[in-house]
Amino acid sequence: MPDMAWQVDPSSGVNGTCTLRRSVLLLAFCWAGWVALPAQPQAPPVQQSTSFADTLRHSQGKELHIFYIHGIGSDGPDDFDSLALRKSLCKFLKDCTTEAGTAIGEWDYANHDEFAPDAQAPDLHFIDEPVWKNQEEWRAAAPYSIHFQLVRRGGSTLYVDELNWWPLTFSLKCRQIIASEADLVGPNKVRIPVCSRRQPNAEVPLRFKSYDWIDKDAAARLLKKPSHGARLNRDLKSGLMDWGFSDAVMLLGPLRPYVLSGIRQLILKSLSDSAASKALAPDERPRNEEFVIVSHSLGSYLMFAALDAHLSQLQTSEINPSDKSFDQILARTSFVFFFANQLRILQLAGLDGPSDRNLSTHLEAWGKTRCDYLKTIDPSHQCQLPRITALNDPSDLLTWTVPSLSSVEVENYSVKNSAHWFWLIENPTPAHNRYANQRRGIQKMLEEHPQNSR
Repeated sequence: MPDMAWQVDPSSGVNGTCTLRRSVLLLAFCWAGWVALPAQPQAPPVQQSTSFADTLRHSQGKELHIFYIHGIGSDGPDDFDSLALRKSLCKFLKDCTTEAGTAIGEWDYANHDEFAPDAQAPDLHFIDEPVWKNQEEWRAAAPYSIHFQLVRRGGSTLYVDELNWWPLTFSLKCRQIIASEADLVGPNKVRIPVCSRRQPNAEVPLRFKSYDWIDKDAAARLLKKPSHGARLNRDLKSGLMDWGFSDAVMLLGPLRPYVLSGIRQLILKSLSDSAASKALAPDERPRNEEFVIVSHSLGSYLMFAALDAHLSQLQTSEINPSDKSFDQILARTSFVFFFANQLRILQLAGLDGPSDRNLSTHLEAWGKTRCDYLKTIDPSHQCQLPRITALNDPSDLLTWTVPSLSSVEVENYSVKNSAHWFWLIENPTPAHNRYANQRRGIQKMLEEHPQNSR
C-alpha cells in the first residue's frame, strides 16, 4: 500500500511532512524510551553452574582445566592415571576428536629452588643412609606434569593437567621397602622391574622418565629369591601396604614440604603455559579459566594443602605470601571429585585445630574463598557452596567418608569397582584403583543436580 502523507501544523515547530509509516515507527521508539526512563535496566542474575555437566556444556569463552592428581601406589611413568578419566569424559561428551585427548608439550618438571637442575639433594636419611645419594638421583626425583587437551567438534577444548608427585617416593619405596621385602616375603615381580628401569627424558635435559633406584644386577638377584608366607597375605602386604600405604606414611613426615612445593610449582606452570594465561598479566592469569579438581586417594589430601599456600611453612621464589594465584584457583573451582580418600584416617595426625596438617582447614578455606569471589560478582546473590562428591567403594580398604563441612557441600556416594567373589571378597587392588572406569561413578560426576539453596 502506498504511503499516506499527512500535513504537519507549522506552529508545532516541525517542518515538512512525514509518512504515516515513519511516524508510527517514531512514536513507537519514543514511547519505548519514555517507558524505560523511570528505572535503570537490571543486571542479569549470576549464572552459576549446578553440575560438572553444566560446566562442560557452557564453557564457551573460558579455558576449563581439570587438575588431576594421583594417589598412593602409582606405578610410575607407564601408569597414566588420568587416562581412564579422559576416556570417560570423551565418552560422555561424544564430540572429542580422539578417544582420550592428546598430550601437548613436553613433560613439565618442577624446576625452581630445591628442584632446580643444579640443586643439592636434601639432607634426609633413612636410618644412616641418605635418601638421595647425589644430584642425579635428586633430579630423577622431581615431580612433573603432563598436559592433555580434549579437542571437541562442538564445544570448547577441555584441558587435563595430570600432576605426578610419585618420583619423590621411589627411592625410599624401592630401596628400603621393596628390596628388603624380597628376603622376608619374596620378590615383588611387578615392582622390582619398575624400580630398576632407567630412561632419561630425551626431550628434557638432565631429567628422567624412569630411574634405576635398584640397579639391574641387584634386581636380577632379588627376582631369584624364593617366596614365603601365605599367597594372599603376601600379595596384600607387598601391594597394598608396601607399595601403597607407605606413601601416606612418608607424606606425613619430612618429605611432605617437598611434595607440596613440587605440586605448587606444577600448578603455577600449568597456568602460565595455558593459552588463556599467555595473553594476561601474571596477577590476572586464572581469570579466564575455570577449574575442576579430580583427585585419587591421597591426592585429595595433598592438593588442597598445596593450594592453601597461606599456611605453608615452605615459601620459595615462585610462591610468596602476596601471590594471589592460588586464591584465584580456589575461587574459580566449584566442583571437586574424590576417587577414594583418606581424610578421616590422616586427620588423626592433625588434631591440633587449624593447621597445615589439618585438611578440613584447607577445605574450609576453599569454601570461604569461593563464596567471597561469588559476592564480588553479585553482592546480593546467595552464596552457592562449592561441592565435593566423594566416590567410595565399601570394599576399598583405603577410603573413608568425608565429614560434613560448614562452607563446602559434601556428598558421599557408594560405588562398586570390581566383582564380589562368592559375596565374600572383592579384589582390593581394583576396588581402590578403578573409580575412573566405574560407569556409575562417572555418571554421578556428570549428573545434573539441583542448585544448592543454602
